[in-house]
Amino acid sequence: MTSPINEPAIEEQDQGIDQELFWTKKEPRKSLSTFFRNQNKLMVNMLNMMDRKASMMIRINSTLVSGIVVFFEHISQIKGGKVIGIVVVVFSFISLVSAVFAARPPITKFSKDFRKKIGAKYPRISKNIFMVGLTSNLKLEEYEDSYNELVNSQELQIGNQIRTHYVFESELKKGFKMLEFSYNAFLVGFVLAVVIFLFNQI
Repeated sequence: MTSPINEPAIEEQDQGIDQELFWTKKEPRKSLSTFFRNQNKLMVNMLNMMDRKASMMIRINSTLVSGIVVFFEHISQIKGGKVIGIVVVVFSFISLVSAVFAARPPITKFSKDFRKKIGAKYPRISKNIFMVGLTSNLKLEEYEDSYNELVNSQELQIGNQIRTHYVFESELKKGFKMLEFSYNAFLVGFVLAVVIFLFNQI
């Protein structure tokens, strides 16, 4: 005899995923809440990691560029020192600029992308109210009405988060690409400087 506990799971499986959101109009299952919580934590942790890595590259490259500029005359006295100094300054500057672009607040670009990708397709405020700062031009009554609509709709609650995650992930990818380019530029400059130094000592 089949246990009554297993019957809902079998019934839900037979219905298919297109019937209802999680096969019920009630509150979503705990697994969905856990998923969104972990997703939000992941995004925050990734943003923090990107800021830390970018700050580290900004400090290192700023110190290198400043040091070489100040002591360039002394470095030039080394065999091949002038070329080494120029190579390090150029690649460190490229790395520095890339790290700054990775760490800068992308609110203007983010707002533009959000309105273009989400706002154009979902013009109703209650469908894109999850994003902070993009609804500040609304009147208080409009804002409250949109939130009341959101509170009473599970579809809006989940949909808002998913749509915002989509834009967040896009911006995270761009930031990490700039950060990766910054590290690559620093590494290339460092390797070239070592190779030039060793070549001139042979």
